[in-house]
Amino acid sequence: MYGQITRADRPRPTGEPRRFLLIRLDLLGDVLHSMQGVQQLRARYPDAYIAVLVLPYTAPLARLYDSVDEVFTVDTNLIRTLRGLLDPRTWLRYWLAMQALRARQFDVAVSLSGQMGSLWAHMSGAPRTVGYASEAYPHLLTDPVPGGRFDWRIPDTDYVSRLVETLGAPPLEGPPLLPVPGRVRAAGRRVLDGAGIDDTRPLVLIHAGSINGSAKRWPAGNWSRLADDLSGRADVQFAFIGSAADAPLAEAVRRGAGVPMVSLAGKTDIETLIGVIARADLVVSGDSGPLHLAAAAARPVLAVYGPTDPRIHGPYRPVAPVQLLRSDIVCSPCYSMAATAECPLGDPICMRLVTVGAMVRAALDLLQPAAKTSF
Repeated sequence: MYGQITRADRPRPTGEPRRFLLIRLDLLGDVLHSMQGVQQLRARYPDAYIAVLVLPYTAPLARLYDSVDEVFTVDTNLIRTLRGLLDPRTWLRYWLAMQALRARQFDVAVSLSGQMGSLWAHMSGAPRTVGYASEAYPHLLTDPVPGGRFDWRIPDTDYVSRLVETLGAPPLEGPPLLPVPGRVRAAGRRVLDGAGIDDTRPLVLIHAGSINGSAKRWPAGNWSRLADDLSGRADVQFAFIGSAADAPLAEAVRRGAGVPMVSLAGKTDIETLIGVIARADLVVSGDSGPLHLAAAAARPVLAVYGPTDPRIHGPYRPVAPVQLLRSDIVCSPCYSMAATAECPLGDPICMRLVTVGAMVRAALDLLQPAAKTSF
């Protein structure tokens, strides 16, 4: 059980490591950004066993990558509430997860982000634990790497890549693309067919939510006007994507729009969402997980940014056309990654200053020649 093996008790492996565990216990986009690190390891150690530990809801994304041999899950959010903290089943689940990891006898456990990642790297029983020193609990890493995400303002994918480089895995050439197998595309197409989406007309997907802060959300009324104005100038159809938590927002946007808009919020799992995105002619969003999925799936992307810096939090080395719109005001960007993106003034004016007209013009540029404009 946890506590029986201390860091000092663990013999360091001799020779080249053969069994790796990479840990990323946060959001969907963050797991996506970590997959390049997995692919780097696979390229350097082609015969190694490589597993990842992620939250349950992000596991389907990790399973799409051939470089991943096994996906483990643990819901670290269970202890964020008093009920979960006091529930004995929470601790039983954690104990079982720890035992499953230790049974694999990993040589190296890599915490790709955060203190919780460093804790699970330690609990995995791996004799060598690696991660950024400034974002780990003290004394849990055998090989702490100086620095952390709050020390340099670079894309998260580069943080992961630099960390994995300490294991002898050099950076990869080419963009990090999201695998979209045929079964995933077919699942997405079935959902769209069931929602009445015409396969012969260009499809614009809208994602207006943000799980990591309300300040990253463009006003709902703007999304409605965007749909109305864009449909008046291009032969397109719209679908709203997102989680079940985004359903009320989707309904507000749909009610405010004068054109038909299908809501798929809460009606897709991760794989199906990716399949839907793969069919899109344009994905319009704020800074969110679906935005990064779309860019990695090589779909055209239009995004509105405010508190987050697109040079850091924008799509990473996209291969399809991307336009990112933001208003350059003195307090933006303000997001530090230390907490969710909330406006200290209560009103994210940086988001409101991005106009509907500018978004429509950018959307038309990205849709050509997919949409036949009427002007």
